[in-house]
Amino acid sequence: MPRAWVLNLDAEDELAEGGRAHTPAVAIIERVQRLIPTLSVLAPDDVVVFPGDKRADGLEGVAWSPTRWALAQLEKAGARVPRAPSMDVLRRVNHRRFSHDLGTFLPGAAYVTSAVDLLRHLETDRNAWWVAKRPFAYAGRGRKRLRFAQLNDSERSWIDASFRDGDGVQLEPWVNRVADCALHGEISESGEIAFGELTVQEVDQFGAWLVSRRAEVGELSNFEIDELTREATRTGDALKAAGYFGPFGIDAYRWADSRGTHFQPRSEINARYSMGWAVGMKR
Repeated sequence: MPRAWVLNLDAEDELAEGGRAHTPAVAIIERVQRLIPTLSVLAPDDVVVFPGDKRADGLEGVAWSPTRWALAQLEKAGARVPRAPSMDVLRRVNHRRFSHDLGTFLPGAAYVTSAVDLLRHLETDRNAWWVAKRPFAYAGRGRKRLRFAQLNDSERSWIDASFRDGDGVQLEPWVNRVADCALHGEISESGEIAFGELTVQEVDQFGAWLVSRRAEVGELSNFEIDELTREATRTGDALKAAGYFGPFGIDAYRWADSRGTHFQPRSEINARYSMGWAVGMKR
């Protein structure tokens, strides 16, 4: 049975707006149109709903992220609107503070709530590189690579805007990522949690996804598998406790420095569908 999809790949923008009226940028709609042939979540007969569509009458509706805007598009297109977590829940679990509060793994990582605190953190090592991420940064957007010794006016303006318009910034040391991976799952409305298989992915220099595939035997060490599985389980339990149900996934990566290789077992939480979700879940 075909389904009707709203591929709101900019869901984090709507969440950052706090539930206010949302209009996707033309660039987002164009990106969705380009990605349709490669999105593994789509079955051959599925319909992708765009604003103004009226051709999903009676079909089961699915949203990339079931935000208020996405559910409204399904209703306008005549699809059956799915049950979904509230906007408050979606906003809480996709906020970077939610992941930070589950624990951090990179040396010096912090969640800062003022420009003064951010600059003080950078100044602890004036020549070190850091990456600052706004609460709903995604696909390489809403982040900035910073070094105290080289801060320019543009970067200082970005920092000021981050605290004027948002509620904090996740700050992490910039590390040399050598392998990216993920583990996906799904939480039923009644609370059962199911996990898929490990995936590896390629990302560009800004952290934006390029391609995903299932991990091969030996590609991740037993330690890395155990750590990623542990964090995915903890994340699933935390999402469930927060009232979330639906698809989710966590990203992780191996990184290297002069001392050797290390593992970051939870770099992102995506409480929604993601590019590699269907690959890992065999859907």
